Amino acid sequence: MLALSCGAATAFAAAPLTHSIDAVLDLPARRLRVTDAIALPEQPPADLALTLSPSAADLAASAGGKTLRPVRSGALLRLDVPKGATTVTLRYSLALDQPPQAGPGGTDNPGALADDAVAGPDWAMLMPGSLWHPAGLPGQDVYRLRVSAPGGIKAVSQGRLEGFSQEGGNTVSIWSVRKPVGRLGLCLARYVLHERLETIPGGSAVAVQTFFLPDSKASPDVYLEAAARHLRFYSELHGPYPLEKFAVVENPLPTGYGFPSYTLLGSQVLTLPFIPETSLRHEVAHSWWGNGVLVSGDSGNWCEGLTTYVADYLSQELASPADGKAYRLRTLRAFSALTAQTPSADMPLERFGSRFSAASQAVGYGKAMFVFHMLRGFTGADAFWAGLRRLYAEKLFRPAAWEDFRQVFAGQGDFSLERSRRFMDQWLTRTGGPQLALGQVASEPDPAGGWVVRAEAVQKGEPYLLRLTAQVDHEGGTRRAEFVMEGERAGFEVRTPGKPLRLRLDPDADCFRLLDPSEVPPSVNTVKGAKDLRVLVAADAPQALRAALPVLLGGLGQVRATVLEEGKLTPEQKRSLGGGNVLVLGMPRFPLPGLRDVLPDAPGADTAFAALEREGGCVAAFQAATGADAQAVVQAANKIMHYGSFGLLGFAGGRNVVKSTLEPRRTPMLRELN
Repeated sequence: MLALSCGAATAFAAAPLTHSIDAVLDLPARRLRVTDAIALPEQPPADLALTLSPSAADLAASAGGKTLRPVRSGALLRLDVPKGATTVTLRYSLALDQPPQAGPGGTDNPGALADDAVAGPDWAMLMPGSLWHPAGLPGQDVYRLRVSAPGGIKAVSQGRLEGFSQEGGNTVSIWSVRKPVGRLGLCLARYVLHERLETIPGGSAVAVQTFFLPDSKASPDVYLEAAARHLRFYSELHGPYPLEKFAVVENPLPTGYGFPSYTLLGSQVLTLPFIPETSLRHEVAHSWWGNGVLVSGDSGNWCEGLTTYVADYLSQELASPADGKAYRLRTLRAFSALTAQTPSADMPLERFGSRFSAASQAVGYGKAMFVFHMLRGFTGADAFWAGLRRLYAEKLFRPAAWEDFRQVFAGQGDFSLERSRRFMDQWLTRTGGPQLALGQVASEPDPAGGWVVRAEAVQKGEPYLLRLTAQVDHEGGTRRAEFVMEGERAGFEVRTPGKPLRLRLDPDADCFRLLDPSEVPPSVNTVKGAKDLRVLVAADAPQALRAALPVLLGGLGQVRATVLEEGKLTPEQKRSLGGGNVLVLGMPRFPLPGLRDVLPDAPGADTAFAALEREGGCVAAFQAATGADAQAVVQAANKIMHYGSFGLLGFAGGRNVVKSTLEPRRTPMLRELN
């Protein structure tokens, strides 16, 4: 599933600069021409330090009627400010690149720190990371932005829209950015604006907007309603919405970017039916965590894990306890599958900055999400949500680190000061996770009536501090016990009124841990992380599958996989395909261990993908029904990457109709009590 990226700033300036930026987009020349009048603070520094793209050309600077000589070193720009000067003016131009060639499955973007500054025939996109405008150090300035572009092309940025106007043959867009939101993004296209004012709990009316292209296939009403609903939800959960607006902006490129007060989504991404309730919700939540409370750059990026927890995960928990448990299990399986395939991709949370691969996402989004879930378990739900509200109020537009979360929760519930320190240290500084199992288990009648089950939980390796639940299924119902595990072994007991039948440790998957290989059924993530993947194209694989193969491999991150044609296999190659990791298009004419026809497992589908277990590896099947529309098969291939934790997918006309994961056949967390 598409996961958007936090575009948060990482520092806070006590005395921000005030910029009046006048930008002119010259599309025929593929160039942005900028004049920035920077109002200096009451006590301006003699040496003004700014950051600006090293690619900025024709740079000229003046102050107090004097020409200044900028000193440049990479992106750092220094100016000697004349005594008594109140304003420094910079003029320069910035070349805009050709649009990148979007590869297959190219919607998995690294985030707003990308340095794109590109232009198409009637649009342009400048990312904050392109450093397209000057900013003071550390860059929490305020801005008035005036952008002139060819007629009909409107500009969108952070802050409040002051209005659009026509001057000659050009369209002028004016934005006011008064919040300390860091560097600005800038998007220009022939946008059609739809807007509604939404009264947010605890705050004033907020403008909810969509800026869609004229031929957009997305519904403004759907996105306006969803965004407004998410804003109300998080205002009630965390505190008042901190920004001037929230806008959903369409991009001709296949992006999933997030900025303070707006999100930039590719045209194809916008039409995915799950986006308004998933990725959009995630991006709205970033308004509180990442773009509201900022990320301190010295202890790891916590905001993706917390945003995942309060958006992607919480939506499932609120739907039903079963959905919440299923999400937690998928997260554990994704981490175990991806990091088992590539152990070097794992990292301590204190080193996570931003997502750059599926494995890094499993750490910085998935594992970090679990840290907050376990914090909630230690403190209790009421104290957890109250602690987040308190931290949000105290740290709005200021940087926060993992240590701030430890301090706000220390002393709540089972989370003593000593435990809080050990808890945070183990999750921030160590890779991997605990390996849990049931040890000795015994059950006997209780002289006082009923039965008693006595057992122990066991950890391999250096132990973690954990809060665990044990559940006994007995004749007539279930009973549970909760306990804190601080060493390699922890004993516990569960009393039941009826004869005990089975014992489960962590029955709801509330604890982050490394799953036993037997607990990780193959999934899309297994194929993503597979080493030395080989692709077998069956002799009778339809052309639709062959055409979709580059899209599928791109989405899976396996563009370097070896592709073999069945009709050209040597006897040795055919034998070697019986082991290791193999992706098969169609059904070959010779038997392959673990492979089967998976279309019957996906009723109503014309295209199916499945990851199947076999000894020593994984065999994945990509199949299409006879006569399946070639474009629909390509659409299905482009979506498979979004369903990483699922093992079986079915598509009809490019739309997902089946998604499931096989349940593990055995687990060290379960013991039958005979």
